[in-house]
Amino acid sequence: MGLFDHHLEQIRAFLGTRTGQSPKMVFTAAPDPDWPSGGNSNLVLSADTAVELGSPKTAATSFLLWTDRPAAVDHGKIHLIGPDIFRETRPLTPFGKAVLVAVSGFDETNSYDRWREMELAKYDVSLAGYMMRAVSQYQREWSRISRKAVADGFSLALLGGSLIRELRKKPYVRGVEIVFVTSTEADVLALKTIGDGVAEITGAMNKMVEEMDFDCSSCEFKPVCDDVSELRSMRKAMKEKTKTSG
Repeated sequence: MGLFDHHLEQIRAFLGTRTGQSPKMVFTAAPDPDWPSGGNSNLVLSADTAVELGSPKTAATSFLLWTDRPAAVDHGKIHLIGPDIFRETRPLTPFGKAVLVAVSGFDETNSYDRWREMELAKYDVSLAGYMMRAVSQYQREWSRISRKAVADGFSLALLGGSLIRELRKKPYVRGVEIVFVTSTEADVLALKTIGDGVAEITGAMNKMVEEMDFDCSSCEFKPVCDDVSELRSMRKAMKEKTKTSG
């Protein structure tokens, strides 16, 4: 079983249980989204804001996971549970985002670096009237959408399509599928429980790489590594590399 196969199954189950409970739509991302670029300084001031997604005053979650099984990701599909931006009436909207990526060539020596590259792709999305205000270490994304953008028809299909386009520029990315949730705080928090499991794995990866700490007995991620063989393989490879370079 792959690193995140269990979480992929959880996301499929999540999508299934939301059918009939909240408005649900599925889009196919346009290969070249028709929207002007935000340029180098796409600032959306508070007075110009129509919608804030994932504000600290409401529920939010945002995470990315990957798989080496192309069939597990429906490339170009964007799922939306809840109202789209141009139909949104709440100025502060709960926001959930899960990005599912099909990849190739990942192993214990490059997974961390490639994960970081994919995570950073969100900053390459430049859309007029859309500003990412903050991204926290707690897997939250807080963004603003201007009144003009909403009036012009800004949508989550547009946002998702733009992120898919950026991720597909990576030579190891084979497909991308995105889940957005804007319905209720309860729905966002249900998605967050899956994201918390993803965060345990990426947190363990981050600690191994950033701190080069191989003392498992004192590590808070030990239970995770004990359950995930890929993390143990990564730790072994990094430990061997440290010995060789030392």
